[in-house]
Formats: sequence, C-alpha cells, structure tokens
Amino acid sequence: MTTVTEPVSEPVVARSSLGLSGYLSRGAFWLVLLVLLMLPARSVDFANFCSLAAIYAIVGLSLNIIIGYTGQLSLGHQGFLGVGSLVAANLVTNKQLPFGVGLAGGALAGALVALVLGLVALRITGLYLALITLVFGLAVASSLFQLGSLTNNGSGLAANRPEMFASNGRFYLLCLVFMVVVFYFDTRLTASKTGRALLALKENERVAEAFGINVTVYKLIAFALAGAIVGLAGGLYVFRSQQFSGQNFQGQTGLNLALLFVVMVTVGGLGNRVGVVVASAFFALIDYLLDKLFLAHSVMTHLQNVPILKGYYGTNKGSLAGLIGAGLLLQTLIFNPGGLGAQLRPLSRWLSGHPFSMHDDTADAGPGAVEGSSVRA
Repeated sequence: MTTVTEPVSEPVVARSSLGLSGYLSRGAFWLVLLVLLMLPARSVDFANFCSLAAIYAIVGLSLNIIIGYTGQLSLGHQGFLGVGSLVAANLVTNKQLPFGVGLAGGALAGALVALVLGLVALRITGLYLALITLVFGLAVASSLFQLGSLTNNGSGLAANRPEMFASNGRFYLLCLVFMVVVFYFDTRLTASKTGRALLALKENERVAEAFGINVTVYKLIAFALAGAIVGLAGGLYVFRSQQFSGQNFQGQTGLNLALLFVVMVTVGGLGNRVGVVVASAFFALIDYLLDKLFLAHSVMTHLQNVPILKGYYGTNKGSLAGLIGAGLLLQTLIFNPGGLGAQLRPLSRWLSGHPFSMHDDTADAGPGAVEGSSVRA
C-alpha cells in the first residue's frame, strides 16, 4: 500500500488588511515625519548641517551597493565624491553651464571613474580590493585635484549656487529631494533582476555564476551605479560649501572621510537602506549635536570647568566625534551585527502594512538573503 504524503508548504507571512485605524496611525506618522524634515529649512545654520546629512545619506546608499549588496570592500569613495565635486564645479563655474548639467556631469564622471577602477580591480576581492580602492582615492586626491587648469593652480574653485537655491533652506530641500529619489531608486534596484544578481554575488560568486549570472558584468554595474550616485552627491557637496578644495579629499582628511563612509554603512546595517540613511544623517549631524550639548547646554558648560575636561572639547572636537564613531562600530560588530537597520525593522515592517511586532518572521528574507530561484539572469 502506497502512502501519499502531503507536500509541506513554506509558511507565508502576509500583510494584514489595514482598517481605518491602521491607515490613520500610519498616515499620522508620515505626516509628523514630513513636518520634521521640513522644519530645518526655516533655520539657516541647521539647514546647512541637514544638507550635509542628506548628502551623506546619498553617499551611504551608494557605498551600500558595493559593500552591502555585492560584499566588496571599498575605501576609495572619497575619491569618487571629489571627482563629482570637481567636475560639477568646473562645468558650472568655468564652462558657465546650467546647475543641473553640472550635477549630471558630476554623476557621469563618478560613474566613469568607478567603472575604470572596477575594471582594474575586477578579479580582486577582500583586503586587496580595499587597498586598491584606498590607494586610488589618495592618488586621485594628490594628482587630479591639484591640476592648475581645474583648481586655479591648487587655490580652489568657486561653486556658486543658482539664485533659486541660494538660501541654505532651499538648498537643503533640494538635497532632501535628491536623497528621496536615490532611496526610491535603491528600493527598485533590489527588486529588479539586476539587484537580485548583485545580492547573489555577495552570497557566493561561484553559485551565482552557476545560475547564469555574469559576475564580471554585474560587478562593473555595481561600481558604475555606486560611482554615479556618489558623483551626484559630490556635486551637491561642492555647492553646499560653494567652494571646491582638494584639501578636503586628500591626506589625513581624505582618509578620515573614507573610513567615516565605511563606518556609516556598517553601523547602519549592511544591505539595509533605512539604517544606512539614519546612520549617515547621524554622523553628518554629530558635530552640530556636540556643539549643542557642550556649548549650549548649561550642565555640560559647567563640566568644562572641571580641570581634566577643561578645553578638551574645543581643541579635540574631531577626536571626540571619532571616538563616538569607533564606539558605535565596536558595538555593532560585537553586539548588533544587523546594525541600526535591524533595530528599525519592526517600525519599517509596520509602515509597510504588517502588524507591529518585535519578532520579525521574515528576518532572513531581507536584502542580504537570496533564494536560488530568484537570481537567474
């Protein structure tokens, strides 16, 4: 007698049907978030810092494509950022082209340079790739950014904003719009065939190749996309300060910037775009927050009179911010490998229509997980 065994189906986690209260609560959250994002536009000083937060978020999303999706370690992102800044400033200032053309030129230049670097480092992974990208970033900063024809003999180059975005508030809103557009693009990327192929490379390149994925082509696509996005961020970066200076991307400053970008993505959560955006914004605002804490709060102001603390914050401001970043990085690597994105996952699931729960039944089905049937190219 033959025994018929019923097929075992995988558990399906479906969205719950939202009632009126569900729509109202989620709508209220988005409304409050929108108001909070608009408020900085009314402050000249804070809007300038928030512009940097939006730009850093764009940089974080671009680096997340290389590190979080494909699993490649890049330490040359400050070079791509500088190339985008240099090209955008030259197109607008020297060539007298429109502001939008300058931003597009910065994105295109970032994509081309990243593509060249991808070709050079095509068969290199791990530590060797990190070293190659690091050397690239430092070499570009010490050579290209010092060309007299592009930087006024190394003295810098003006990058004035158009009249429409002359105020810090309006420029912040522009940066915020670009950040939202890049975030949406990243969302669509991971849902596409290209995005699934990139995710497969992170899991196992040999398995991905066995499923018909062209590893070479998709690695180059990852570098080109990341370069284009960070090149766009470079254009916004130079128009925020309205002055290009190669000193911002070379030497110790450039190295610190490269390491900061990697820390942003790691603390935010590899492959988690929401966590990367929040972490990037935090590291962009950390100097402003420290100023408010140590220079404006009465309790912390009195602490500066303590002999061992006296004068520390003023002369070691950057060191204190770096110490906080190092502490967050260690906390992430040791206690919270999922990064900030893992802590925000219950909220993001709730906003997407699921019931609020601290336990995520689909935790293994995020961007980092790839099923074999979904990576065929």
